[in-house]
Amino acid sequence: MIDSLAYAGMFARFPFALKRFLRDTLTMERAREIVSERLEQREANFLRLMERSVYPHAQSPYLGLLKHAGCELGDLRALVMSNGLDSALTALRAGGVYVTFEELKGRKPIERNGFTREVTARDFDNPAARHDFTVQTGGSTGLATLVGQDLDHIAAGAPMQLLMLDAFDLLDVPTAHWSHILPGTGFRFILQRAYLRQFSEHWYSSLGWKDSRAWLKYDAATLYMVFWARMNGLAFPFPEIVRLDDAIVVATWINKTLKERGKCYLATNVSHAFRVCVAARKAGLDLSGATFRMGGEPVTPAKARVMEDSGIRIITGYGMVEISAIGLGCANPIEAGDVHLASDTVALITHPHAIEGTDTTVPAFQITTLSESVPKLMLNVQVDDYGIVERRSCGCGLETAGYTTHLREIRSYSKLLGEGVTLIGNEMVHILEHVLPTRFGGSALDYQLSEEEDEQGLTRLYLVISPRVSIRDESEVIEALHNALHASSPAAGVASTVWKQAQSIRVKRAEPAWTARGKMMPLHIQRSKVAT
Repeated sequence: MIDSLAYAGMFARFPFALKRFLRDTLTMERAREIVSERLEQREANFLRLMERSVYPHAQSPYLGLLKHAGCELGDLRALVMSNGLDSALTALRAGGVYVTFEELKGRKPIERNGFTREVTARDFDNPAARHDFTVQTGGSTGLATLVGQDLDHIAAGAPMQLLMLDAFDLLDVPTAHWSHILPGTGFRFILQRAYLRQFSEHWYSSLGWKDSRAWLKYDAATLYMVFWARMNGLAFPFPEIVRLDDAIVVATWINKTLKERGKCYLATNVSHAFRVCVAARKAGLDLSGATFRMGGEPVTPAKARVMEDSGIRIITGYGMVEISAIGLGCANPIEAGDVHLASDTVALITHPHAIEGTDTTVPAFQITTLSESVPKLMLNVQVDDYGIVERRSCGCGLETAGYTTHLREIRSYSKLLGEGVTLIGNEMVHILEHVLPTRFGGSALDYQLSEEEDEQGLTRLYLVISPRVSIRDESEVIEALHNALHASSPAAGVASTVWKQAQSIRVKRAEPAWTARGKMMPLHIQRSKVAT
C-alpha cells in the first residue's frame, strides 16, 4: 500500500516537476560551457557527490566499503587531489571498494575481505535525486528493477546530447523513436529531445497496451504523462503501436520523409533498426540519407553491413537506465560501435576479470558517476561489460567539445541481449534447470540458452536441448519457456512479449556447450576477443 501511495504521489507531483523542467531553454553556446565546466571540475564534482550523498548516509553500501578500506572523507579527498580521479578510483578498486552488477541489482550480498552486507537495489539510490517518474531496466530479474527518473538529471544530460546532434548535423531534422512505452524508456528519450526543443514526430512502440503484467498501472501512467506534456505546449507524439513484424511502417515513414524533406532521424535499438533495414530492402524502399541512432546491444559486423548497405548512417550509443548516457556516438568512428566516453558525468576504469568457467580474462568496465542528480550512485560498479578504452584524436565535434576518450568493441560477458531487451541469469537459469526438466524430462545438463546471429544477422536466442531428451513438439518447449517468464516478474514478462513477437527463441537439438574447464553454463554468452 505504501508503494502504491508513493507511486500515486509521484505522478501527482509530475505536472509541477514538468513545469520546472521546461523553464529553461538550452543554447548551443551554453551546452559547450556546461560540458567544459564539468570536465574541468571532474575531481571536485566527484568529491562533492561523495560528501553529500555517501559519507553522511550510514545506510550507503559505498560508505561501508570505504570505511572497511580505511578511507575517510579526508583520505578520499587527499587521494583524489594528489593522484587524479582515475588513479584514485584504481587505488580504491585495488582496496576492495567496488560493486559487482549482481550486487547493484540486489541479487547477491557484498562480501569483501571480512566485510559482508546484504543489499537491495534501492540501497544504491541517490538520496539527493527526485523521483519524477519511473522506468524499468531491461533485465529480467527476480524482482522487476524500477529506476526513478529525475527530470533534473534528464536536463543535466541534455548538453552532451545537443553537442552530439550538432556533431552529426541532426538539429531540426524530422525525428521518430521506436522505443517502448512505460515501463520502457521511450518517454525519457522523447522528453529529453523535447527539452532541447527538438520534437519527435512519431513515437512507435513494439510493446503494446496491456502487454505488461502491470499494464493498467503503466498504460495509465504513459497516457497521463503524454497528456501533461501536451498541456505544457510540447509537440509530444502519441504512442503508435508498431509490432516487430510491422517494421515496414517505420521504413515507409523514413522513405516518404526522405523524399519530401531530404533528411530524417530514427532513434531505436539495434535489432529494431536492423528490422527496418531488412523490411525496406524487401519492399524496395531507399533509406539513403537517413540517420539511425541505436543502442541496447552491440552493433555486430553482420548487422552493420546490412544497415550500411541500406544507405543509412549509424550512430551508436552506450548507456544504462540507472545512469543514462555513458558513451556518445563518434562522427568519425573506427568501427560502428565507437563512442566517446561521457567523461563529464562518468568516470570509467578497467579491471581484469576472469570469466567464470573459461580461461578468458577481459578488461571489465568499472563505472563511477559524477552527477549529483543521477538516479543510482555508482562507485567502481563493474557493469559486466568490457571493451577497448583509448585516447585518440578523431576530429569530430565531440572531440572539440572535450570528449577525448573512446570506447569500442563493447561486449557483455554475462548478459544475453536481443531485440533491445536484456536477460540476466536468475530467472532463466531456474527455468533451464528446474521448469523444463520437470516438464519435459532430462536434467539441468540437457538445457542451455545460447545467443547467436542467424543467417540474416538477427540476434537469436537458441534453446539448446540434448538429443537425449525426447521432445514430441518443440513449440511446446518454447511456449513453456515463455509462460514461465511471464509468471516470474513484470520485467521477465516484457522480455518474453518482445521475444515472442520477434520469434527470437528457437530450439536447437545439440549437446550443450561445455567450457574449457569442464563446466556446463546454463547461459552460453557470445564474447568477442579483446586484449586485456
